[in-house]
Amino acid sequence: MRTTVAAMGLILAVGILGSADVVQAQQLKGRPQITSGDTLFIGRQEVRLSGIDAPETDQYCENEFGRPFQCGIQAMDALREMVGRISVICVAEGTEDSGRLIGTCYAGDVNLNTRMVRTGWALALPDERPDYAPLEQMAKREKAGIWGLKFEHPSLWRQQNQ
Repeated sequence: MRTTVAAMGLILAVGILGSADVVQAQQLKGRPQITSGDTLFIGRQEVRLSGIDAPETDQYCENEFGRPFQCGIQAMDALREMVGRISVICVAEGTEDSGRLIGTCYAGDVNLNTRMVRTGWALALPDERPDYAPLEQMAKREKAGIWGLKFEHPSLWRQQNQ
């Protein structure tokens, strides 16, 4: 009986340690290189912010006067400003077929995914993160970010332009 209890304890300990290694492997930390309003690199690893879709860097929107506005660049700049000069921590939630990680990233205590939606520089993807929809509704009501502009959904823009 003692052998069985000891063996089970060892199996449990290995299982716990194995889980800790998996969790650790799914977190990235470092100074990011921001490439768009919803994508960044930490080292060589590309991470797409889960649950959001920001305008592409070469996507234009129209301002209230009907003039072109670089909303994709503005979305990227908004993410850069949120990060500032600090390191971020990204928690991986999965990978795309291309190998790109999908995750939630934090700059200090700021959840970058939710902040991009709340400030109106990214749209919520309710299929991925239904909890982001209320944040999008608030941004929409306040005409924050792209909600104050005439824009095409980034996924439609990509289909027509890439």
